[in-house]
Amino acid sequence: MGWRIKNLTTATSGAPLAVYQPTAWLFAQFTRHVVFQGYTPTNGGDTQLYELYCSASDDWNVKNLVSEAEGSPAGTNANGYIWAHQGSQHVVYQGLRLDGRVHELWYTEDDGWNHNDLTSAGNAPLALSQPFGYETYFDGAQRVVYHAQGGGAVHELRNAGNGWHDADLTSAIAAPPCSPTSAPTGYSFEDQKTAHVLYRADPGRIIELWQDGSGWHWGDLTAVTGAPISSDAETVTGYVFRGQGTQHVDYVGGDGHLHELWWATDGWHHNDLTVAAGAPIAYTTSSPAGYAFEAGLFQPVATQHVIFTGHDEMVHELWWREGAWHTNNIGALVGAPPIVGDPVAFVEVDEGSQNVFYLSDAHQIIELRWTVS
Repeated sequence: MGWRIKNLTTATSGAPLAVYQPTAWLFAQFTRHVVFQGYTPTNGGDTQLYELYCSASDDWNVKNLVSEAEGSPAGTNANGYIWAHQGSQHVVYQGLRLDGRVHELWYTEDDGWNHNDLTSAGNAPLALSQPFGYETYFDGAQRVVYHAQGGGAVHELRNAGNGWHDADLTSAIAAPPCSPTSAPTGYSFEDQKTAHVLYRADPGRIIELWQDGSGWHWGDLTAVTGAPISSDAETVTGYVFRGQGTQHVDYVGGDGHLHELWWATDGWHHNDLTVAAGAPIAYTTSSPAGYAFEAGLFQPVATQHVIFTGHDEMVHELWWREGAWHTNNIGALVGAPPIVGDPVAFVEVDEGSQNVFYLSDAHQIIELRWTVS
């Protein structure tokens, strides 16, 4: 039991160097997938999106998704997710030179990788931020949210099997405009049958947009909880802890502390995780990755985890079990190289593993993996 390190770039034959933060997800048959933009010393990003993927046997392979899908070149990093309702994988990104168009690469077993211009498909406005995709399984929909150019509106492209449709989420309910440097993210609360979108509004307020059966609503989570304002990190992310019936939003404050906003049936609350766990200071403009490790065969007691970039450029973990928070310097524990940017993470409950991926200072993709054996 414990954490191990693998350099996926050197372990995978033909894998190129990387630039920008990777994205990662878990798919069928316990296959792990990591997508990143390639790097060249002369130009930086090479505009191509590469996928590292492996089966349960832990043998990694690489392919160029833009080339295989005959897609549009990428301007920055990408965001990937699965649409379990359709058994498909999806990668969304902005086009070359930040042209504002939201592009999608999508995969099914029958069709392989394909490309779609979601801006055209949904007749949507151009994007200012990196798009973010997620699934709401309760209504069979895939959703892509982004900060639109001009005015600070947050838009959603939604497809529930009947094509892509665009909606201005903020203007319709008079929600505060998105900060110019913020990129919205989203998640699903399946037990409540609700969709949630998070973004940062000036000056550092965490705004939640949420949709239930009656439509979209908004709330200022910073004001409701009396929590400190956020740093200038681009994204704020949230997750659901099904075993507790709670929602959790983690962010770095201007004080370098990791703060958690958490929701239970009695409303939203605030917790300073840095103080609670006696943890080191986080890199101020970083965005942590949080997830719940639900109880299962290999994990009889459910836990929570927040992975973050420390001010020492190492990957750190805060983890919660049975009412108490703890801290762990994963990078130092396994001798990992320094991180550039933010980590991404997911959990495999049925196999009992945690998986963290990041870009190293040598332009390589690093996997930190916790298993029970």
